[in-house]
Amino acid sequence: MNQNKNTEFPATSWQGKMVNRLARGLVKPVVTRLRFSRRFMKFSQLGFDAVTLALPVPSDIHIARAQVGGVPGEWLIAGRRVRSNRVVLYFHGGAYFFGSPRSHRAVTWRLSHYCRAKVLALDYRQPPDWAYPAPMEDAVRAYRALLDTGYRSEDIVFAGDSAGGNLAVVALLRLREQKLPLPSCAVLISPWGDLTCSGDSIRDNAKRDPLIPLDALRFVSASYSQGNDPASPMISPVYADFTGLPPLLVQVGSTEVLLSDAQRIASRAEQAGVPCQLQVWENMPHVFHALAAWLPEASRALREIGAFVHSHLSHRDEQRHVRARAQIMNRRSR
Repeated sequence: MNQNKNTEFPATSWQGKMVNRLARGLVKPVVTRLRFSRRFMKFSQLGFDAVTLALPVPSDIHIARAQVGGVPGEWLIAGRRVRSNRVVLYFHGGAYFFGSPRSHRAVTWRLSHYCRAKVLALDYRQPPDWAYPAPMEDAVRAYRALLDTGYRSEDIVFAGDSAGGNLAVVALLRLREQKLPLPSCAVLISPWGDLTCSGDSIRDNAKRDPLIPLDALRFVSASYSQGNDPASPMISPVYADFTGLPPLLVQVGSTEVLLSDAQRIASRAEQAGVPCQLQVWENMPHVFHALAAWLPEASRALREIGAFVHSHLSHRDEQRHVRARAQIMNRRSR
């Protein structure tokens, strides 16, 4: 059975059209005029957190600071249906220079809900104070600490958006090099897979993308790679061999400049025999999942993520339940 499939999701809501108009008319013109610098990068980290904290998070979501393997972050738990053995290790986006666990709570608490898992959102090191390979080292360190704590690799899911999608893949590649057991699966939302900025959609969608200007991508790519070859597979995983990686779910908007990055990641997975689902969402902006409070397509995309995660974890949960019940029954029979 072929587990590699591409699916297109049509845009159906008036909210989606409105979001695109607002982003294209208000956000992108402002971002295009910005002059990127070290000072701006510092300012944007604080500003983005302040803006995104306005996105609603229900009062019953448990959020706690974390230090896992020396890497800061936060735990999020969405209600009693969360299964204590499941962990989604989440890598936030922000082009490797802004964003944090706080800025992405609109996504992470919903992942906890739909995946019925605890979410550990990492606050990994990033430019301008740090560059490659610091974020990857933090991701690997946190994952190893989860294993050392007692979590099983088959109960852990990697997930990330944009630069965080890049980080999820390169962390998998590094863990494979170190011959460590890999997570059960990975979810990549609008992944930035090519820091050489050479994909077809970089050109073809330059005007259609309602958010991301090309000059911004090139600037932050240089700030992250810091003299290393951006075509290195550990910086741009579209050039990597995916052999042995766990199943992937890739979601991306059809008008994104990063569309071809997502498509090439799916192609690399197929070439390596890795099960991969590529979902292309018509006219959806970059990481539209953050707007799930208003955007029906975002809620549906998150439900798709939940279904994907359940398909890889639920049978293991049931097997453990059966084993645990058998152990109890054996004790009673003695």
